[in-house]
Amino acid sequence: MIVNFGAGVQSSAIAMLAIEGNDALMGALGGRLPKHWIFADTGDEPLEVYKHLEVMKVRLEEAGFTFHRVTRYDEVLSEHVLAGKKGGVSIPPFFVADKLGQSVPVMRCCTHDFKVNPIKRLISSMHGVRFKEPVTQIFGISADESQRMREPDKKNLTFLYPLVAMGWKRSHCNSYLRDIGVNAPRSACRYCPFHSNDEWRRIRRQPEEWKKVIQFERDVHALYDKQGLAGLNTKPYLHRSRVPIDEIDWDRQIDMFSMDDECAGVCGV
Repeated sequence: MIVNFGAGVQSSAIAMLAIEGNDALMGALGGRLPKHWIFADTGDEPLEVYKHLEVMKVRLEEAGFTFHRVTRYDEVLSEHVLAGKKGGVSIPPFFVADKLGQSVPVMRCCTHDFKVNPIKRLISSMHGVRFKEPVTQIFGISADESQRMREPDKKNLTFLYPLVAMGWKRSHCNSYLRDIGVNAPRSACRYCPFHSNDEWRRIRRQPEEWKKVIQFERDVHALYDKQGLAGLNTKPYLHRSRVPIDEIDWDRQIDMFSMDDECAGVCGV
């Protein structure tokens, strides 16, 4: 049994429940606890996530679990995007203009290439390239996000969603972590276009993180103006308004979009 550990609220709740040997979690997992916990690192998580990750790594290992940290060939997602290599670039879901001038997110490859595939490679190395041995993957998707649940694409692979089975929502996870003194951040790349306006405002209150967000978008625009990016026909932006992130009037922004609307549930848990 293997856990996709995002170091966010839901996966941290599962980790602490596992460390405590919680009966409800045990029941949702068929009486067994997972041995392996895998964090797929894009290299662009906020500093608070990396700090929390190190704390959780120690706790999991002290409890006898095995912790893994995987990357896409040691690449950092933002550096990969800005390298502008021809022949395929994995990009975040930047907002561009469609034929009617409306803002739409581009099809993202970042989750698949920087999260899903590195985890699959590790699982393959442990269980055989063709998954000859049965493998169970556990996801930290909560009951209020059940639309994110999906079926595996391999015969010997099973997906489990223990929080859904337990009826736990994100609010239950937050309450549980608060009660045991664990402060888990939201896990997602600092510049993820699927951030809600509230999340952007929260990042904006962290000067060092905000500077990195602004610089990334400026670098993306400079690259697009110079040579284009991933075949996009219009300039990509981090925010749905298609206004540079540092020029947005946040007092006038109405929160009409959040990561919950589009996210596949791999990054932000």
